[in-house]
Amino acid sequence: MNTVFTFVLSESVLIPIATALLMARKLKRNWLPFFLMLMLAFIAEVSSFCIIKYLNISNAPVIKIYSLCECCLIVYQFYLWQNKRYGSFCLALTIICVLVWLVENILLQNLYNFVPYFRVFYAFIIVLLSINLINVLMVNQRSALLRNPVFLVCLAFIVFFTYQIIYEASFFVGADKYLVANQIITLFAYVNVLINVVYAVAIWLLAKQ
Repeated sequence: MNTVFTFVLSESVLIPIATALLMARKLKRNWLPFFLMLMLAFIAEVSSFCIIKYLNISNAPVIKIYSLCECCLIVYQFYLWQNKRYGSFCLALTIICVLVWLVENILLQNLYNFVPYFRVFYAFIIVLLSINLINVLMVNQRSALLRNPVFLVCLAFIVFFTYQIIYEASFFVGADKYLVANQIITLFAYVNVLINVVYAVAIWLLAKQ
């Protein structure tokens, strides 16, 4: 897929960011990690595009640093969504994720190489956290779940990070060797657009509450 076109699709993250800015006064403070994640995603996408397009070097360090920040922010967001319960568990989970990142990128010196293990590892964790919170919401709120912003974001997390696992596996297998892998990698940009639209809807519902 064309680099410029992929970049334009990735900038769909501006949809939820713009929604959040327009409704900033009505938003809850305990969603701050989620909003920071969106802003960092925008910065990472712009940085990656500039590095690839104008410097002709690998954007691996940008993606890897963003992945670590995204992981920590989302784990913290789950901690806040669950009324600050499971503090020790979330802290331990964050420490484990940071250690895995350090081993992969610093100890094994893979900061400038695309190695899928950490991105697969934390994506799996986020999917499990999302499923767990959805189960809690289904028990406590049996009606109008689709109007619950936390439910929508968790649903988006499950779709996005499950696809991220498949995406990273496709890269590892090699898009140049398998047609299916190439199609999965190409479709990732479109999945990203869909998820950003869901994020925007969730933010709009949050403001309406």
